[in-house]
Amino acid sequence: MSMIICFALLSIWPTAHAAAPTDRLAPASVEQFAQLQVNALGISNPDWLAAKLEYYPLGPGSHGWFVHAGIQDKPVGYMIISINPQGQLLLSEYGQGEHSLYNNELLGQALERQDLDMKILQTAGDKITRRYAAPLLAYWKVERVNHPALYIDASNGDLLPVDQLERIETGSGTKSFGLKELQQQIAIPDTTRFHTSPVILQPAFDPSSQLTWLTSEPLQPSQVKQQLQQNHREALVFSAEEWNLFYGGPLPVSGHQIWSVAGSMSDLYVGLGGLNSTQRFISLNKLLNDGHFYKINP
Repeated sequence: MSMIICFALLSIWPTAHAAAPTDRLAPASVEQFAQLQVNALGISNPDWLAAKLEYYPLGPGSHGWFVHAGIQDKPVGYMIISINPQGQLLLSEYGQGEHSLYNNELLGQALERQDLDMKILQTAGDKITRRYAAPLLAYWKVERVNHPALYIDASNGDLLPVDQLERIETGSGTKSFGLKELQQQIAIPDTTRFHTSPVILQPAFDPSSQLTWLTSEPLQPSQVKQQLQQNHREALVFSAEEWNLFYGGPLPVSGHQIWSVAGSMSDLYVGLGGLNSTQRFISLNKLLNDGHFYKINP
């Protein structure tokens, strides 16, 4: 079961989506939820406990927040906090270390490849906003006056196909929940204390340069857990098949971390990417629902 903790949204839902961080655009319940995740992550990495959290709403109607954790100018990690149709907050993904989603340097490089300058865009009145689309597509939307919008993958800086992103934004079927609807779906908060194990890392690689996995059968869920926990030195690839656009994949498995309560595993988060993209830790249950894992050497 994916680690989900439920909160009632007790303050007015934010509608602004400014690029600058602010604590005021996140409801108190989101901040409480974020702090619970920080407490858990801080057990294995004390830097989380000393970090300051900054909240960035992820576009209008997405009901998600990018939470940046840092100590002064040193990034500690990030979290994506989302809400499901039942009004439950969940940790969609997180990352640790200085490489984060929505990195301004990566954005600047992506814009330069399009012969654009970020400072000029901002002074010209153009908009650059963080966006997030289910299941796990993190991207920048660049809206220019009298020009088509640009969509840039926030994990690797790649330009995303305009037609598909426009369909996602206008017809994805993402339901918008108002405060009244959410209040009718209040669940009692789960205050159980979670623990995290140290992160187990393994070298990232480029799946496109080692194509033997394409000829192998996908691993069964029980095999994936066994590979991660017992044979973590063996290279694995995650492919979300038709959802690969949303993951920036196929991606190498580059680590994992166990979340537990009372000594028993509650969830396992898998690290994806890290070579040509940001390493992102995502719930194994979510990954198994969206795609398959393959061995490099079947």
